[in-house]
Amino acid sequence: MVLIHEYPFMHMEHEMFNIFMKTVSPHWQKISRTTSKMDCVAVYENEKRRLMALLKNVNRISITTDLWKSGQDIQYMVVTGHFINSDWKLQKRILNFVDVPPPHSGVAIADALYKCFLEWGIENKVATVTVDNASYNDAAVRNLKDNFALKNKLMFGGKIFHVRCTAHIINLIV
Repeated sequence: MVLIHEYPFMHMEHEMFNIFMKTVSPHWQKISRTTSKMDCVAVYENEKRRLMALLKNVNRISITTDLWKSGQDIQYMVVTGHFINSDWKLQKRILNFVDVPPPHSGVAIADALYKCFLEWGIENKVATVTVDNASYNDAAVRNLKDNFALKNKLMFGGKIFHVRCTAHIINLIV
């Protein structure tokens, strides 16, 4: 419930919630915010292990990434992986949210992306990177492409490595 509805951990300690739960289930035991947090972290770690096991069997993965600002003015980069599973079904998974404080530079973005690739064990499996038209993204992809070229890990000599986001281009045209 906390994960799905994004409730704060302290929701478990609210008096009316606990009265409601005790009414619904007489065996209900109050859960502390610490227990709620630990349970959520355990679910996250379990799902991460499952995804890492799934990614071990993937030959190529395409990455999309975008920067956005939260309601608290914290700037994040989301990294999403797209791949075909063993049943030949397209899969999409969020791999990381990275705090990327301004000013944004190609080096900082490339570094954050590469760290994400290393963390997930996909640094040798990246086929394409799709980004919007921001100049720092051009520099970031150029840095990544140079890095992958040194390891000879680019498909088609890197001609398809950098993909510009079509939705962003259409939005600019409109």
